[in-house]
Amino acid sequence: MASDDIVEIEQLLYRYCFAVDSGGPDDVAALFSETAVLVPVYTGEAPANGRAAILQWYVNYQKGTRAAVDHLRHAVTNPLIEVSGDHATAQCYLTANSVSKTSGKASWTAGTYKDKLVREAGRWLFAERQIHVHYATESETR
Repeated sequence: MASDDIVEIEQLLYRYCFAVDSGGPDDVAALFSETAVLVPVYTGEAPANGRAAILQWYVNYQKGTRAAVDHLRHAVTNPLIEVSGDHATAQCYLTANSVSKTSGKASWTAGTYKDKLVREAGRWLFAERQIHVHYATESETR
Protein backbone atom coordinates (compact mmCIF):
# COMPACT_ATOMS: atom_id res chain seq x y z
CA MET A 1 0.00 0.00 0.00
CA ALA A 2 1.42 3.38 -1.03
CA SER A 3 0.54 5.13 2.25
CA ASP A 4 2.59 2.55 4.21
CA ASP A 5 5.47 3.10 1.79
CA ILE A 6 5.26 6.86 2.27
CA VAL A 7 5.42 6.49 6.06
CA GLU A 8 8.40 4.12 5.77
CA ILE A 9 10.20 6.56 3.44
CA GLU A 10 9.49 9.47 5.79
CA GLN A 11 11.04 7.40 8.59
CA LEU A 12 14.12 6.84 6.41
CA LEU A 13 14.43 10.62 5.90
CA TYR A 14 14.21 11.16 9.66
CA ARG A 15 16.61 8.31 10.50
CA TYR A 16 19.16 9.90 8.20
CA CYS A 17 18.99 13.16 10.18
CA PHE A 18 19.53 11.42 13.51
CA ALA A 19 22.33 9.25 12.10
CA VAL A 20 24.20 12.27 10.71
CA ASP A 21 23.75 14.24 13.93
CA SER A 22 24.47 11.67 16.61
CA GLY A 23 25.35 8.38 14.95
CA GLY A 24 28.48 7.22 13.24
CA PRO A 25 29.40 6.95 9.57
CA ASP A 26 28.36 3.27 9.59
CA ASP A 27 24.87 4.26 10.76
CA VAL A 28 24.52 6.71 7.87
CA ALA A 29 25.97 4.38 5.22
CA ALA A 30 23.57 1.61 6.29
CA LEU A 31 20.70 3.74 4.98
CA PHE A 32 22.06 3.52 1.41
CA SER A 33 21.86 0.59 -1.01
CA GLU A 34 25.14 -1.11 -1.98
CA THR A 35 25.08 0.63 -5.37
CA ALA A 36 23.82 4.01 -4.16
CA VAL A 37 25.25 7.36 -5.18
CA LEU A 38 25.73 10.35 -2.87
CA VAL A 39 25.93 13.66 -4.72
CA PRO A 40 27.15 16.47 -2.42
CA VAL A 41 26.18 19.24 -4.87
CA TYR A 42 26.88 21.93 -2.27
CA THR A 43 30.59 21.03 -2.00
CA GLY A 44 31.27 20.57 -5.69
CA GLU A 45 32.86 17.21 -4.90
CA ALA A 46 32.53 14.25 -7.23
CA PRO A 47 29.72 11.84 -6.39
CA ALA A 48 30.48 8.99 -3.99
CA ASN A 49 29.54 5.81 -5.83
CA GLY A 50 28.62 2.74 -3.79
CA ARG A 51 28.05 2.21 -0.08
CA ALA A 52 31.80 1.89 0.68
CA ALA A 53 32.53 5.28 -0.93
CA ILE A 54 29.54 6.81 0.85
CA LEU A 55 30.84 5.45 4.15
CA GLN A 56 34.22 7.08 3.47
CA TRP A 57 32.52 10.38 2.61
CA TYR A 58 30.76 10.34 5.99
CA VAL A 59 34.00 9.35 7.78
CA ASN A 60 35.54 12.51 6.30
CA TYR A 61 32.43 14.53 7.19
CA GLN A 62 32.64 13.24 10.78
CA LYS A 63 36.33 14.21 11.04
CA GLY A 64 35.83 17.64 9.49
CA THR A 65 32.45 19.33 9.63
CA ARG A 66 30.91 17.24 12.43
CA ALA A 67 33.97 17.43 14.68
CA ALA A 68 34.03 21.23 14.45
CA VAL A 69 30.55 21.79 15.91
CA ASP A 70 28.38 20.99 18.89
CA HIS A 71 24.62 20.47 18.98
CA LEU A 72 24.31 19.58 15.28
CA ARG A 73 20.67 19.14 14.37
CA HIS A 74 19.30 18.35 10.93
CA ALA A 75 15.58 18.56 10.20
CA VAL A 76 13.60 17.79 7.08
CA THR A 77 10.25 19.30 6.21
CA ASN A 78 7.63 19.16 3.48
CA PRO A 79 8.58 15.75 2.09
CA LEU A 80 7.13 15.19 -1.37
CA ILE A 81 7.23 11.44 -2.07
CA GLU A 82 6.13 9.49 -5.12
CA VAL A 83 6.13 5.68 -5.07
CA SER A 84 6.14 3.35 -8.06
CA GLY A 85 6.47 -0.28 -7.02
CA ASP A 86 9.88 -0.84 -5.43
CA HIS A 87 11.18 2.57 -6.50
CA ALA A 88 10.37 6.04 -5.27
CA THR A 89 11.48 9.64 -5.44
CA ALA A 90 11.48 12.15 -2.62
CA GLN A 91 12.42 15.74 -2.13
CA CYS A 92 12.30 17.74 1.05
CA TYR A 93 13.62 20.88 2.62
CA LEU A 94 16.74 20.62 4.77
CA THR A 95 17.49 22.82 7.75
CA ALA A 96 20.56 22.26 9.91
CA ASN A 97 21.91 24.22 12.84
CA SER A 98 24.89 23.89 15.14
CA VAL A 99 27.31 25.81 17.35
CA SER A 100 30.93 26.26 16.31
CA LYS A 101 33.41 24.85 18.83
CA THR A 102 35.94 27.57 18.01
CA SER A 103 33.84 30.75 17.73
CA GLY A 104 30.80 29.78 19.80
CA LYS A 105 28.58 31.15 17.04
CA ALA A 106 25.40 29.38 16.04
CA SER A 107 24.91 28.65 12.36
CA TRP A 108 21.90 27.79 10.22
CA THR A 109 21.92 26.08 6.86
CA ALA A 110 18.99 25.66 4.46
CA GLY A 111 18.72 23.54 1.39
CA THR A 112 17.03 20.62 -0.31
CA TYR A 113 17.52 16.86 -0.45
CA LYS A 114 16.57 15.21 -3.75
CA ASP A 115 16.36 11.44 -3.47
CA LYS A 116 15.85 8.28 -5.46
CA LEU A 117 14.88 5.33 -3.28
CA VAL A 118 14.72 1.60 -3.69
CA ARG A 119 13.04 -1.12 -1.67
CA GLU A 120 15.42 -4.00 -1.02
CA ALA A 121 14.44 -7.02 1.08
CA GLY A 122 11.34 -5.12 2.24
CA ARG A 123 13.32 -2.07 3.41
CA TRP A 124 13.50 1.38 1.80
CA LEU A 125 17.04 2.69 1.16
CA PHE A 126 18.59 5.61 -0.64
CA ALA A 127 19.61 4.76 -4.21
CA GLU A 128 20.73 8.36 -4.78
CA ARG A 129 20.85 11.35 -2.49
CA GLN A 130 21.63 14.84 -3.75
CA ILE A 131 22.43 17.45 -1.11
CA HIS A 132 21.75 21.03 -2.22
CA VAL A 133 22.58 23.89 0.16
CA HIS A 134 20.96 27.20 -0.75
CA TYR A 135 22.44 29.35 2.01
CA ALA A 136 24.14 29.29 5.37
CA THR A 137 24.35 32.04 7.96
CA GLU A 138 26.01 32.56 11.32
CA SER A 139 24.86 34.43 14.42
CA GLU A 140 26.77 37.11 16.22
CA THR A 141 28.50 36.11 19.44
CA ARG A 142 27.00 37.23 22.72
